Amino acid sequence: MAALLCVGMCSCTRNATESAYIRIVPAFGTRVSGLHFDTGDCIGLTVSRSSGIHADNRMMTYDGEAFAGDLLWYSELQEAATLTAYYPYSSSGQPEEFSVATDQRTGCAASDLLGAVKRDVLPGSAPVSMLFYHLMAQLTVVINNNSSTQVTGVTLGGLVPTAEVDFEALSVTAKSGVAAANIEAFEAEAGLSYRAILVPQSAALTVTVTAADGLPRTKTISAVELSSGRRYSLSVDVSDEELGLELSGEISDWADGGQIGGSSGDDDAARLDYGGQSYRTTKIGERLWMAENLRFMPAGCQLGDGVWYPSAGESAVEQQGLLYDWSTALGGAERSEAGEVVRGICPEGWHIPDEAELTQLVEASCGAEFFVCAGYWISSTSKYSTGTRGALLGATLSESESVGLSYESPLCTPVLKSYPVDFGLSLRCVKDL
Repeated sequence: MAALLCVGMCSCTRNATESAYIRIVPAFGTRVSGLHFDTGDCIGLTVSRSSGIHADNRMMTYDGEAFAGDLLWYSELQEAATLTAYYPYSSSGQPEEFSVATDQRTGCAASDLLGAVKRDVLPGSAPVSMLFYHLMAQLTVVINNNSSTQVTGVTLGGLVPTAEVDFEALSVTAKSGVAAANIEAFEAEAGLSYRAILVPQSAALTVTVTAADGLPRTKTISAVELSSGRRYSLSVDVSDEELGLELSGEISDWADGGQIGGSSGDDDAARLDYGGQSYRTTKIGERLWMAENLRFMPAGCQLGDGVWYPSAGESAVEQQGLLYDWSTALGGAERSEAGEVVRGICPEGWHIPDEAELTQLVEASCGAEFFVCAGYWISSTSKYSTGTRGALLGATLSESESVGLSYESPLCTPVLKSYPVDFGLSLRCVKDL
């Protein structure tokens, strides 16, 4: 009985508001400074309808569940509106152009511009869900220091720092007539990696690594294509004489930018865009699977209450995904029977695997490249399993236990086993047939 009550009382369920105030529930992508929006973050919201502008650049503040303020809906209930939102808020109005900071050494979060558009919205008491997209590009510089001195900084040159912004189309372009500038990158991990937010553009990229010996090491890549909302990695080999550079796409919390200046080897792989993030997919037998653990934060959920970081913490989310208990993953759906498809928090047209589909993974011998060990949350003792273990959640359930696929690294043969419904496990979605 306790298990059935747990199913019906998911802690992530929001009560519908009965007020006529506009509330915006963001579909959580990520920001540079964190996994999701933080309490106190502010967006600018414009509400337009055929009869005119209802609200122009109204500031809405995130309360931990939704962006809210004192903005009321209009009274014409059958007249639809287009809602346009952006982050971070600017009191001077929705920006027609946006410049990234040329000095990002103290942090690059202020250069992270996000936008969202939702059309044909009718007034009502229910909050409006909006999906926010990154409009800039992000570059992470990974340092492989083989020199006899310490790296002290990274400068990215040859890039225009100002973009013209079209929020209706959620697109940005480098502003013509603006001179290229040098952008000082933020040191994300001491001596190991640097990060910068850049305006999407095609350009020659000059990379300069400064070091404690006072000698700058510089190299230029003649043609680089940076796309909106994409994250790229730059591997820099530093020696006493020169730099060695290799740019490539990184599977991360933004979207895979693909290989820059060469073939990524993944051009033919289908991708799944969901919740402001992009996932690799792979075909196993007749089924198309997500090839990465789900990183989606359901609206209204809070970390530690049905959703957990992987055992390695927040920094590992982009590689290992989040952990979900059964009721959170199913999003309030009833327990499934054999052969029944349950979407849960998966994208439309996808579902949580059932026991038969998890069994197919065992039989297919997918290999270590498919499985990602993220540990799992053990609710009975309020602690994580070891980070060398992992488990994929299945939708089929007894009254108190869910089915899961258990595996370890180095990868032993995955096996099906039962987990209590309040344990936090990784989730891979499967495309509907």
